[in-house]
Amino acid sequence: MRTALASSSTQIVSSMHQDYIHDCKFDIYGRRMATCSGDRFVRVWDFTDSGEWTLVGEWQAHKASVSMLSWGHPEFGSLIATCGNDNEAKIWEERTSHSASSRWTAKAQLTEARKAVSCVEFAPRHWGLKLATGSADGCVRIYEAVDVLNLAQWANAATLQCFSDGNGVTSLSWSTGRFEPPTLVVGGSHPVVYRYTEASRQWSPVLVLPPPSHGDVRDVAWAPNVGRRFHYIASCEGEQLRIFKLSRGSSSGEGDSLDLEATQTIELPNAWRCQWNVTGTVLAVGGDRGTVQLYKLGSDGSFQIVSQIQGDLSQVAAHRSM
Repeated sequence: MRTALASSSTQIVSSMHQDYIHDCKFDIYGRRMATCSGDRFVRVWDFTDSGEWTLVGEWQAHKASVSMLSWGHPEFGSLIATCGNDNEAKIWEERTSHSASSRWTAKAQLTEARKAVSCVEFAPRHWGLKLATGSADGCVRIYEAVDVLNLAQWANAATLQCFSDGNGVTSLSWSTGRFEPPTLVVGGSHPVVYRYTEASRQWSPVLVLPPPSHGDVRDVAWAPNVGRRFHYIASCEGEQLRIFKLSRGSSSGEGDSLDLEATQTIELPNAWRCQWNVTGTVLAVGGDRGTVQLYKLGSDGSFQIVSQIQGDLSQVAAHRSM
């Protein structure tokens, strides 16, 4: 295992947020970054040719804390979806004025949730302009743009009642498989996989995964599929990280089914968020102690830690005092 310490090559960006940052996402090219915070604001940063992150947009997105955000695919324009504790999800579009300064405008407000909306994610582009939201009322709602040229109109295509207890829906993640039906994993009191069936034209649970040993699932991430005959799903659960291996098809010959083939449990004291790389071969796991751990599949078929990045909090303190 290699341990890397944040050094002079690391750029510390002053977020200017007045509260905890709840989410940070890069666009598909990795040259734009968006952050959201408990201060109700969203900020967008561009990576310049000089190697610096520069603030190019900021606005109050919600009336309460902003929980999560998601970049849309650039095929549909420059879009960001946000959700917050005001029980709403919103779609924002960037318009560039003649002065070259970016301006983000609200195109749609999705207000069907009865409680705080905790997570939001655009679907892979090959399924069209769709958006999934999860809320504390236990529901996942899937929206679809009626007309990609008129982003003010979004239809609530499906409402999935996933959980009836606990904190409701805490996280969700789409499968990127191009040759399978639309599928996503939802985290809450336990992980559950939902899949859309064209014959019935509805979503249904196809696989209920075992619950965590303690508490709720905090984050889930479906590994991008690059031709594998199986899927990986990572689940962060506070005191542990679990990686599920799902096989495609079954003994009955149903090619659209999913079966749990194996589960790897890694004991971690602080597993809050997780994310796969673009090929689904490396998993990053982070918490609130300034540490990010990277896991990769070993020769024995299990995921092993290969690197650890420890943030130098003294640099942050020095930067704040400047």
